[in-house]
Amino acid sequence: MTTATHTPGPWRVFDAFVDPEIVTDQPTAHETESLVQFKGQRNAKANARLMASAPEMLDALQLCEDVLADLARLDDGTPSISALSMARAVIAKATGGRR
Repeated sequence: MTTATHTPGPWRVFDAFVDPEIVTDQPTAHETESLVQFKGQRNAKANARLMASAPEMLDALQLCEDVLADLARLDDGTPSISALSMARAVIAKATGGRR
C-alpha cells in the first residue's frame, strides 16, 4: 500500500444545500473540512459521489493489485495480467507514480 499524500478519508458528499460538496470530518476536532465544491454543474451529485469514494477505491485497488500480483504469471497472457497492468496504471495515476 502507498502512504497517502492526499487528505485522508473517509470523504462524504454533503448536499444539504443547492450545490453539493465533498467534505471530510476532522478526527481531532468536531469540524468538517470542505475538499471540493460543485457550483452549478449538471452532474454535480453523481460526480461528487464518485470523487468522495476515491480514497476507499484506491485502498481496494491496491489490495487487488497485491492479490493479482500473487496470481499472475508474467508470461501466460491470462486476464489477471491485463487486470494487474490496468490496476498498476490507475494506482500510478492516482498517486502521481508513488508506491
